Formats: sequence, C-alpha cells, structure tokens
Amino acid sequence: MPLQTLSYETNPASVIAALEGDGAVIVQNALPKDRLERLNDDITPLLATTENCQGIFHGFQTKRVGGMIGKSLVCQDMALDPIALAVMDHFLQPHCDCYQINLSQLIAIGPNERQQIIHADDPMFPHHFPFEIMINVMWTLDDFTNENGATHIAPGSHHWPRDRQPTDHEIIQAQAPKGSFLIWLGSVRHGGGANNTQTPRRGIVISYSLGWLRQSENQYLALPLETVAAFPEPLQKLAGFTVHKPNLGMLNGQDPLSLFRPSDQPRSSGFRDFMPDHIQDLLNQYYGGHNVMVA
Repeated sequence: MPLQTLSYETNPASVIAALEGDGAVIVQNALPKDRLERLNDDITPLLATTENCQGIFHGFQTKRVGGMIGKSLVCQDMALDPIALAVMDHFLQPHCDCYQINLSQLIAIGPNERQQIIHADDPMFPHHFPFEIMINVMWTLDDFTNENGATHIAPGSHHWPRDRQPTDHEIIQAQAPKGSFLIWLGSVRHGGGANNTQTPRRGIVISYSLGWLRQSENQYLALPLETVAAFPEPLQKLAGFTVHKPNLGMLNGQDPLSLFRPSDQPRSSGFRDFMPDHIQDLLNQYYGGHNVMVA
C-alpha cells in the first residue's frame, strides 16, 4: 500500500495525522515551478564541483552537499515552510524550549548506486526516548521513482520495538513528483533506493531535532556568520544561533542573536539568566517574590 499523498493546500492536521499513523507522508506541489528552477540554478554548480561520497553508508556513486540553508535562498524558505514547522511544533516543541535544524543536505544519488541499508536516524543519539526527537523533510528536485532510487520506507515502524527490522514486504518506495516533500519521523526505518537509471536522483533533506541535542551538522562551522547575519531571525534561531533555556548555547552570558543586532544598538556585557518560566517562578519565590538580580 503506498504512502498517503496529500496536497500542499491540505490542513497541517492531516499531515500530522498521517505521520502519527504511518510515520511518513508525501506532500505534493510544495515547490512552485519558478522556485524549483531557481533551486536547480543554485545546486547545479555545487554538484559540478562535489566529489562522490566514499563510505559504505553514504555511498560511492552519491554526492552530498551540506549547509544548504547557507547556499540557497530557496532552501532558506524551505526550512521555514509552514507545514513542516507545524509538524515540528506538534512532535518536537512539547519536549524542548525550541527545536533546531539538525542538518540541511543536498543528496544526489548517482547512476549505479546500490540501495542503502534500512535504518532509523535517531540512534545517532545514544538514548531511547518515549517521543520523537528528530524529523526529516526530503524535498524532491526530481521525480522520485522506483527506478531512480525513491526513498524506501517501512510505514508504521515508529511503533515497533527498537530492535525490529522490516521484512521486504513491509517496505515501500516513496514515489513522488518533483516539487514535493516526504516527511518521516526519526524512528521510522528507511533508506535511499538504488538508482538503476542513467541520471542522478536529487533531493534536499532538511532535518529538525530537539534544541538540547547536538546537531548532526555543525551549523556554527557550516554557516559563515556573515551568511547567518542575513537570515531572517526565525531562521537564525532554527540554525541554533540562540539560547535554549535553561542556559544552553549562550555566548559570554548573552544570546548569540545579539551578534546580529545593528552596531548602534546597546549591548550588555553582563551574564543574563535564560530560564524557563517555571524555573524563573521558583527563583522569584526563593528570593521573596522579587525578580532580583543575582551576582
């Protein structure tokens, strides 16, 4: 049975319901033709100067380019897609102060690439949580077909015991036209397909994770500060250039977002408190109900 395929005009609640049931869903018509053309213009020179991967997991006929939100304005818009963020709000936001971009990666599976091993992504974090800690959004830049390596998905595998692997008949391929995106939960078993055609199969995966986890892609080295300075503030925060309460990711006691404020705005050099409301309330109660400054 194929994955549910929804229109981009659908209510985000339908996307969330499909994810809760199957762990994966396809949303069509997410990238209009003009934006897809601009994205192709952005990635063509990148792929031309990128060598094939050299690893059993990543492949030997596949090209990967990281830090895509710093290399394409269209990709920046994709990272802030309202349906994708509604999904993250539902699954990730209840378990962190703010979620973040885990990675943004261009993947071009080349001709004669073999099928990737079926796996889940969240074991990169060596602890099992009773909730989702990361979610992937794969944007299709070409038609994803069975022949060119459409992603293999085991629907419902987010409900399985952690050590269970799917049988062949439990795996389907996520066929989707270009300009779509495929979302799957981090605990879902999946893998890139074999490309048995003569042209690469290209997609951009934007992965999101809880804000207190280490990002798979080191955003602070992948993204030059002058590039991040030009991001809209919501994307600066998503990339991790902010504080996750309490006090994770601060810079000399300040929110890293202050790096991007106009130079004529006043900046403090003193350490600040970055506390969730419930902790701030406890501190206020401890200090007699006054929001006092503590040295």
